[in-house]
Amino acid sequence: MTTFSPDPPSPQDHQVSELDLAAFALSEDDLSSLRGLGGIWRQALASHLAAAEGDLALLEFLVIAERLPLALADAGWQREWVAGWQTLTSRGYAQADIFRLFFTVVAQCENELLGDSGSVSRVIINLFTCLRRAVLAAIISVIDLSSMARGESEDALPGELIALRNVRERLLAGELFGLLSISASNREAFTSLPAADLQQIPYLLAEHIAACLRPEDQIFSGRDNEWLVLLNGLQTPAQVMLAATQISRSFEPPLLLLSGRRVPMHTAIGCVALPEHAEDAENALKAARLARWQARRERQACAWYEPHLGERWQQREQLLVPLQEALTQDRLTLYLQPQVDLTDGRCIDAELLLRWQHDGQFVPPAKSIELIESNGWRTQYTDWLVRTALRTLSELDAAGIGIGLSFNLTAADMLDADLPELLAQCLTTWRLPGSRLTLELTESALLHNRTLALANMERLRALGCRLALDDFGTGYSSLSYLVTLPVQEIKIDRSFVIAMEQSADARRVVRTIVDLASDLGMLPIAEGVENDAAHAAVSALGCQVGQGYLYGKPMPLAQFIAWYRERYGNG
Repeated sequence: MTTFSPDPPSPQDHQVSELDLAAFALSEDDLSSLRGLGGIWRQALASHLAAAEGDLALLEFLVIAERLPLALADAGWQREWVAGWQTLTSRGYAQADIFRLFFTVVAQCENELLGDSGSVSRVIINLFTCLRRAVLAAIISVIDLSSMARGESEDALPGELIALRNVRERLLAGELFGLLSISASNREAFTSLPAADLQQIPYLLAEHIAACLRPEDQIFSGRDNEWLVLLNGLQTPAQVMLAATQISRSFEPPLLLLSGRRVPMHTAIGCVALPEHAEDAENALKAARLARWQARRERQACAWYEPHLGERWQQREQLLVPLQEALTQDRLTLYLQPQVDLTDGRCIDAELLLRWQHDGQFVPPAKSIELIESNGWRTQYTDWLVRTALRTLSELDAAGIGIGLSFNLTAADMLDADLPELLAQCLTTWRLPGSRLTLELTESALLHNRTLALANMERLRALGCRLALDDFGTGYSSLSYLVTLPVQEIKIDRSFVIAMEQSADARRVVRTIVDLASDLGMLPIAEGVENDAAHAAVSALGCQVGQGYLYGKPMPLAQFIAWYRERYGNG
């Protein structure tokens, strides 16, 4: 049985990280857990240290590497790590050999942590995942942090400092030019790729972007999987968006690695036209990055910089630490909104809806979820969501209310092969059947990797859970697409239900969805039923279940129990 004991903090822990560790889904809690793996990491490195006797450069680098679990977030250690790596490569070590060494060490740690057991707890799996992501972050840092130190060497992509210098020169010359901030990544895939494939990706991406540019344009290495592009000699600002769109479309086919693997890439591009959007180089770069953040936030390929983005970003940043604390300290809550059988008015289910208060005000759930996903906390949130849902079911049972519960899954959840296992463990722990849960997913949840998503859906179905397609009618589904999905419920988007009173078109949409669901043997649920007229309308169209303010607003568990008992007695 492997035991863990946290190592003492590094004396340099006070230095601020130059890496965006959240980009690798590494939270403060993950870094604390990582420190507990210091002993296992050193043990795995021991044989390599012994073999390095006589090779001073390799020995010194491995001594630096020994501190990786303790000092990953420390800027001083990061600089030592990059300098040591560069020393090795300057003395003839191939990057592939260094990659291979560290993923061999990771494999040794995996064997120590997971062993040959067929059943490993999720805690141990999460520890190993943290370690793998930490090593990946350290390796990527060699590219991210050294790009600024390499300057204009002939064999290296120039970095951010050189990009800033070029922006300044063009601003002084009064030229019209464009600046793009481009991110292209697939973190879920990156954490499972072998080292030989990982080391190719930065260079392949740079080559891919460069192939889309004109001879007069320039490409630079930014930070955190970012590339900066200067579009020179423009005649009109519209050319900036045209170039960004062309680059984005070039990534629609998956990236082909030399191994033959194909990796879908998720891109976001921020667009800035200069000197229109900024008067100095630093603000130009900030504007491009804010525009890229906006593109990713709105799930768009490209976005222009807009002045209000700075204020919005600041507001967003002010929520990050409180939200992470709320998540880790179990201060998020789930409210329940009734789902009612339209034939007899009986509450048969309730949907769980996220609620979080900050400074006395509720933060919109969509904003909270966006922050959770963009900062790599999705796995932690889903773990909390599933466990809280099962606990809520148990408390409802204790109150004599034997209804089912539903909650939303994200697109990333549907690509998480561990989710069905987590759910199975929780159902066993709480001794509850999967049939008490309905898992709601949006149409976009199946767009990124349909094969994996469908496989996970089938595994969830095998647990007895029901699956519902949420907000139907607002996405991209076709009839043939819907027929192939293993879902039992279709939730009609509230916008159509609310519009029925005034719009014949909306009424036709609702009728079509209800008829379609009935033909496919699925249960149609109308969201947004807010008055008697809407109730009568959806009932007349054949809808069987309704959800909305007419029946009950979302409410805390204790209030829901009181509402249920007042309406139906003690169950």
